[in-house]
Amino acid sequence: MAHARTKRALRASSNPAHSLVRTRPNRKGKSRKRPYPLNLARKLTQLRTSLGLSQGQIATQVGVKDRASISGYERGEREPPLPVLLAYARLAKIPMETLVDDELGLP
Repeated sequence: MAHARTKRALRASSNPAHSLVRTRPNRKGKSRKRPYPLNLARKLTQLRTSLGLSQGQIATQVGVKDRASISGYERGEREPPLPVLLAYARLAKIPMETLVDDELGLP
């Protein structure tokens, strides 16, 4: 009986189409991301420069551990988590809605 299990395991490992690890189906055609504010990156950059802060300084102020994350937010490559957006809004003394609503401009 042990011999049958070994043969089955060998067959499964030698066949790349069969995996012993359960994986999720590939859903490249279906995006599950929610809509992203189109002007958020620009607003974050404007807000930082209007406060006269460097990326490293604002990272410290909003509780982000490194400047690279701020750079990603400002280029629109990364989406800041809600607590970070709230920290940006509080730092600038503006409603958070101003940051995420594309129809609202910065004061």
